Amino acid sequence: MLVKGHNFKLSLFYWLLFIPIFLGISYKALFFDWQIQKYYFSELEDFARYIFVLAISFIEAFIYVLIIRFIVFLFQKQLHLNK
Repeated sequence: MLVKGHNFKLSLFYWLLFIPIFLGISYKALFFDWQIQKYYFSELEDFARYIFVLAISFIEAFIYVLIIRFIVFLFQKQLHLNK
């Protein structure tokens, strides 16, 4: 997967998988974890809080996609060794 001299690329499938994971994580983070419905857009601090929560959700979703990709890689490697 990550070897010196090789480029790291995610296929289109993983980017399409990223979208629902990101939406689910951001929905949970915004409405249940941070209870963002109690805040308004009246202050810059509140807007920055929205951006912060979405950035954390983006990173978390990307980590989940990388874990899924790693598990698929391990399964593919295991199936090729058994042939």
